[in-house]
Amino acid sequence: MNDIDVVIVGGGIGGMTAALLFVDIGAQVTLLERVEAPAAVGAGILLQPNGLAVLTALGLGEALEAAGCRPRMSTLRNARGATIADLAPPATGRPWDHLLALRRSSLHEILIDAVAGHSGIATRFGAEVTAARGDGTVELWWHDRASTITADLVVGADGVSSTVRHSGAFGARVRATGARYLRGLVDGPELDLEGEYWTPLGLFGGAPVGASTTYFYAAVTAPPLATAVTARDLEALRSAWADVLPVVTPILDRVRGFDDLLINDVTRVDCEHWVDGRLVLLGDAAHAMAPTLGQGANSAIVDAAVLTGELSAGGPLPEALTRYVARRRQAVGRVQDQADRLARMSMFTEPWRCALRDTGLRVAAQLARAAPRLGGFVQQEEPADLHRTVAQRRSDAGAPR
Repeated sequence: MNDIDVVIVGGGIGGMTAALLFVDIGAQVTLLERVEAPAAVGAGILLQPNGLAVLTALGLGEALEAAGCRPRMSTLRNARGATIADLAPPATGRPWDHLLALRRSSLHEILIDAVAGHSGIATRFGAEVTAARGDGTVELWWHDRASTITADLVVGADGVSSTVRHSGAFGARVRATGARYLRGLVDGPELDLEGEYWTPLGLFGGAPVGASTTYFYAAVTAPPLATAVTARDLEALRSAWADVLPVVTPILDRVRGFDDLLINDVTRVDCEHWVDGRLVLLGDAAHAMAPTLGQGANSAIVDAAVLTGELSAGGPLPEALTRYVARRRQAVGRVQDQADRLARMSMFTEPWRCALRDTGLRVAAQLARAAPRLGGFVQQEEPADLHRTVAQRRSDAGAPR
């Protein structure tokens, strides 16, 4: 891979992680981001063992731990506060065997600083990609001028509305699920929100992301919530949640205005192909999913690690890309399907269905803790293997570990 030219389209979490990983296998990287001054889109993020294993191996563990908070618990509860399941990952004593909640802006800044520290990564912010071709040609608009770049490999890490995906023959199916969620950050003393509640209105969850800041998220698909969101009626939103889950009232009371909330419609993306010539997809561009397993950004990080791992293993480029797709497509597809199922289950209202659901989830969580491999499909790749291979490549490249 020495001196191979790679263009990465998209400067989000997956794109910047990919840039750092490509440099470690000897590639020359150009990172294109359409925003002139990149900023994180979203409020908070929950890094899981698979994502943490990769980022820790990249030498970012200390900065991440300083910026985020480890939830003391990760419990799924019903509206009465009764525990349904403990969702914390099994403790292994390794530096990535936990959850880490932090502001998206903090993660974004850590990645930008890391990218800026590499001479092998050329960044073009404010560069809008207009087309990408299977021969490795990328057309873009930058500094008020049209220009073209030709690369050995073009990585589409440009999200749900991916230009790279639209440009190529990926057999994409993009489907609006009808689900909608809100996210926000509130300041103040300890607000005692860690984990998730499933209620007749849907789910509500969150975690501290700082000494006095809490990240929260909630479904807003149920009719009373959807009506409040459409009307931008914060008081109606607070009232609806207060009726079913009074514990979150202090959190919503600290929201100053409706503009402090981020509202996201959930789109699912499935691609028949992830590769078209010299174009390859990762992250939401290839497999956008419901947020109910917290694997959107983490899966993009794993994509980047597996893609660079297969490319560094040798052999012709098409064969390496085929191996990448073989490892990732089915694994992440299972996570997409399970996230969809959990999203539907979180909206159950009939008592008998909720009782059966809760019992099933409790048993499944217990089995996963007793035999971690049963629940390992959510992580998609063994975190220890991800960490070892990324760290070894960095060591081979002479990078600090």
